[in-house]
Amino acid sequence: MRRIIPVLLPLLLAACTHAEKNDPELGRLKLPHGFHIAVFAEADSARMMVFSPGGVLLVSEPDEGKVVALPDPKHTGKAERSVAVVDSLTEPHGLGFYQGKLYVAENARVRSYDWDEANLRASNPKLLTDLPGRGGHSTRTLLFHKDKMYVSAGSSCNACVEKDPRRAAVMEFNPDGSGMKIFGKGLRNAVGMAVNPKTDTVWATVNGTDHLGDDLPPDVIDDLGQNGGDFGWPYCYGDRVPDSNFKPGDDRCKNMIPPKVQMQAHSAPLGLAFNEGTAFPSDYRNNIFVAFHGSWNRSVPTGDKVVRVKLDDKGQPVGGAQDFITGWQDERGRRSGRPAGVVFGADGAMYVSDDAAGVIYRVTYRAQ
Repeated sequence: MRRIIPVLLPLLLAACTHAEKNDPELGRLKLPHGFHIAVFAEADSARMMVFSPGGVLLVSEPDEGKVVALPDPKHTGKAERSVAVVDSLTEPHGLGFYQGKLYVAENARVRSYDWDEANLRASNPKLLTDLPGRGGHSTRTLLFHKDKMYVSAGSSCNACVEKDPRRAAVMEFNPDGSGMKIFGKGLRNAVGMAVNPKTDTVWATVNGTDHLGDDLPPDVIDDLGQNGGDFGWPYCYGDRVPDSNFKPGDDRCKNMIPPKVQMQAHSAPLGLAFNEGTAFPSDYRNNIFVAFHGSWNRSVPTGDKVVRVKLDDKGQPVGGAQDFITGWQDERGRRSGRPAGVVFGADGAMYVSDDAAGVIYRVTYRAQ
């Protein structure tokens, strides 16, 4: 098991008051006043998360090829144990439940399983659909909305015209895997997906093209809308800006759907979640929370944090991304973790997966 990367003694002694006392390793993480963070569970290469019908947190572990359940039956704020739900998978990533069945998106397929809540086991796998599996971005995320299954597949390249229309896209299926159609295209790598409860549409984080500079193109959040559409890649980015990798004079950018939120380039936004609960203060309700996995090719590293975007009463962004949890990256750009997924539990707590430290954090609020 990978453990939390230790911090220096001075940092431990001066641990931030926002970190739980029984988790001193978290001393370098900074949250707004009144918020507290603790380790909920250890989970190697922890990525996407979902709650079972009975309220148990499940997380995918792509590097280990398995999905694990992390029950907390006594509601202590820490998982009682780790249970392998299903294993021997190929880069499992996206997770979902629909009509009592567990769905798992692997690198090149989606399968459904009978779900045994009492024993926390998945059985009787059924292949629903194949996915494009080779080359380029390998994660596949899935989401259910309005009796449809949405599955994302990133591009096979940095900037190219894809031959397989399923790549750099979000696909729509019937829950049994039939009726596939391309719902949203021009999405270079849409890793995180969630339903905006105000607009009743699927929103997605999208990682932009590399090698255009430290600050181009912006990473974005897109609203896929009621009918999907073209979101620009590889020809365009941001708000209808032509990509210099392609010949100028192409007018297709004017027809692309612009993003709802533009963020710092190379932040690598992954999981996102909408918070409408009452466990956080009112200013933090009706917000999107996004996990920034962090840059790999920026001259000055960026990302490695959780940010939030305020929404108005209609579910539309008000302003840009604001820091919510920072400290996984020090002043020299060294990392102690990399946030990947974000979900909210029935208790209103936020859960954040970290695939570098191999843990899941639980974030709560207590008025001082």
